[in-house]
Amino acid sequence: MRGIVVCPQPRAADVGAEVLASGGNAFDAAIATAFAQMVADPFMCGVGGMGTLQYFRASDGAHGMIDFHTRAGGKVAPDMWVEASRGRTEVSGYSLFDDYRSDIGYTAIMTPGTVAGFWRAHQMLATRPWDDLIQPAARMARDGLAMTPFARDFWTRPPTPGVADGLRRIAATPECRRLFMQPGGRLYDVGEVHRNPDMARTFETIGAEGAEGFYRGALGRRIAEDLAANGAFVTAEDLAGYRVREGKPVIGRYRGWTVASNPPPGSGVTLIQMLQILDQFDLGALEPGSAAHLDLVARAMAAAHADRNRYLGDPEFVDVPVARLISPERASDWADRIKGGLFLKGAREAVPACTTHLSVYDEAGNAVSVTHTLGTGAGVVTPGLGFVYNNSMKLVDPVPGGPNEMRPGKARTTGMVPTMLLKEGKPRIIVGAPGGSVIISAVLQTILNLVDFAMSPIEAVSAPRIHCEGGAVHLEARVEASVCRELAAMGHDVRQRPESYDPTMSRAHVITVEDGRWLGAADPRGGGGVARSR
Repeated sequence: MRGIVVCPQPRAADVGAEVLASGGNAFDAAIATAFAQMVADPFMCGVGGMGTLQYFRASDGAHGMIDFHTRAGGKVAPDMWVEASRGRTEVSGYSLFDDYRSDIGYTAIMTPGTVAGFWRAHQMLATRPWDDLIQPAARMARDGLAMTPFARDFWTRPPTPGVADGLRRIAATPECRRLFMQPGGRLYDVGEVHRNPDMARTFETIGAEGAEGFYRGALGRRIAEDLAANGAFVTAEDLAGYRVREGKPVIGRYRGWTVASNPPPGSGVTLIQMLQILDQFDLGALEPGSAAHLDLVARAMAAAHADRNRYLGDPEFVDVPVARLISPERASDWADRIKGGLFLKGAREAVPACTTHLSVYDEAGNAVSVTHTLGTGAGVVTPGLGFVYNNSMKLVDPVPGGPNEMRPGKARTTGMVPTMLLKEGKPRIIVGAPGGSVIISAVLQTILNLVDFAMSPIEAVSAPRIHCEGGAVHLEARVEASVCRELAAMGHDVRQRPESYDPTMSRAHVITVEDGRWLGAADPRGGGGVARSR
């Protein structure tokens, strides 16, 4: 087998497998898959967004991160929205305004990083021509794809209180409404083919001109002119000056595994903290899904989120004490407090499902884990370009003074955690998920299921899941009623979801490598594609 691709969108996974079959490596496949995802899920990801990519190159052992976070535009000021602020949502801490200014419309947009991120990955790691990797997505956009249940559900499900619903989001600008609604204002039904020739042309331009064209060429000038004409904070200078960040993953340990995840403002530190706290307990001796098991996991989640809320920010602007947060001493301290009965309450809670992810592994041993997103999309489309911009401004703090306050050029925090677990210096588990801060919970529990409970990959991503950030413990309907009663008796505020496979619990996607066998699993909570190249 040449390789394997796992992501939420089956047709995008097929694109990556075809690249592998034609002789491309894992990095070629990841780039082609990512652009195809932008066609299949245009509000989950796109060239107007951001992401974070972890890579392992087998030929020389190169192992690193390419972070392409959105950045606040040059026109923002830390206190510009203080008086208009209506606080934060109970769920996820999105900033609230009567006019939705940080959620939809031009003022919600931060400088996009996606094109720069995948362009840099191509320069460093790929073997096939850039344009060849973009063309499958361009053809897909022009020919059209059938509307999927998950994509339509995103537009119609009840929103987080205070956040714009799907119809308001689509109607935020006339061009977005024209592009994503049928004539007469009807949404596309599941199975109806949606075509986007404007996106196809934009992809063809990016294929021909690379990142230079998107940020500084004619396409970039068109983007900048539209943003300037409509009150956005992102300027032509912000676009022209955009740069990715490169560095090493954050490294932790769990049950003898090396855990590699992304640095701040991503949440790899938080995931590693959870794992290292739980490393102090013998989870494997507990029955999976029991109240004793879920109680420990919820408490570890709450502890790590307390540190996340206090310290996480853009390290170019704030001091994030990474070494201290992932130290064995910090994990032991939290574990001792949990053993003493500590449970933190009153923090933020679960977030709606958004974002996308892909994991790739090839026959040479190259591995990629990349999460990319639009947030939930600003509902802004520059006429004729066919893509939606991010709404990253909803996750900056409108009150100055905290680690996540808004400043020009500053990245906002994110729950993304593209992760690899290594043995003897080689990736053996490649995992990640979409879904806001619930990403961390989904990836954590997938790892626990694989390592502590010896589940298969498909069992690991399918098992009943919980989420906790220090407030309520959210559980899927498949968690037994008796377990819920036990958790409530332990003092937890138990909130059970009506869905057995709840898409808001995030969708984990994992590849495992063991004894020459590669297994992939896509989360059944929404979409899901595993494509093998033989």
